[in-house]
Amino acid sequence: MRDDHPRRRQKLKDAHRLARKKASRRGMLATLIICEGEETEPNYIRGLCDHLGINRAAVHIESGEGVTDPEGLVRKARKKFTSDGNFDRVFVVCDAGAGGLAEALKLAQNPVRNNAGETTNVVVVSSHPSFEFWLLLHFEYRASPCTAVEALRDLRRHLTNYEKSDPQVFQMVESGLEQACDRAQRLKHDLNRTGAASPDTDMAEFIRLLREMKQSADK
Repeated sequence: MRDDHPRRRQKLKDAHRLARKKASRRGMLATLIICEGEETEPNYIRGLCDHLGINRAAVHIESGEGVTDPEGLVRKARKKFTSDGNFDRVFVVCDAGAGGLAEALKLAQNPVRNNAGETTNVVVVSSHPSFEFWLLLHFEYRASPCTAVEALRDLRRHLTNYEKSDPQVFQMVESGLEQACDRAQRLKHDLNRTGAASPDTDMAEFIRLLREMKQSADK
C-alpha cells in the first residue's frame, strides 16, 4: 500500500490520535501547534520539546500550508482543534511583521471546544518582525526596530550556515535558550517603558507554558 494511500493516511491519523490520548492520560495535555513556517518553526519546536523532556506524542505540529497571515492561521487552528476534538491546548506560532496581528488576537479570544466539552482559547505566539528575531535573541539583545531581512542578516553573523530548512535549528541555538528567554522578558519591559511595538516576541511565554504543562504532567 502506497504511503499516500487514503487508507494508510487515515491509519496514521488514527495512530497519532491514539498516541495523544495515551499521552494525555499520563498527564500531559494534548497540544496542537499551528506554525506559519513550513520548516523552521516546526523543527525548532520539535527540538525544544525534546530539550524540555516533553513527550512528542502529546504535541501535534502543523504548518500553515500556504496560510501566512496571523488571522488565517488562527482560523486554521480553530478549525483543526474543533474538527479533531482530542486536543486540550492550541497555539499559533506566527510572524507579526506583515501585520494582521490585532485581528488574529481578537479572533483568538473566542473559545473553542473539544470532544470532552472543555473550552480553551487559541494562544497566539507572535514574533516581530520574524521568527529569526527570536533566534537572534539566543545570541544578543536587540531592542532597536528591524526588518525581517535585517533580523536574518544579523542572525547569520552568529550562524553563518543558517538555513530555514535546517532540521537541527534548535540544536544550533540550544546553548542560548535561557539567555533568549531572559532577553525576551527584558525586551517586553523596555517596550512597555518606551511605548514601542517592535521588535518583540512571545516565545519566552510560550516556553514557560510548555514547561508548566510538563511540570503538571510529572506530578
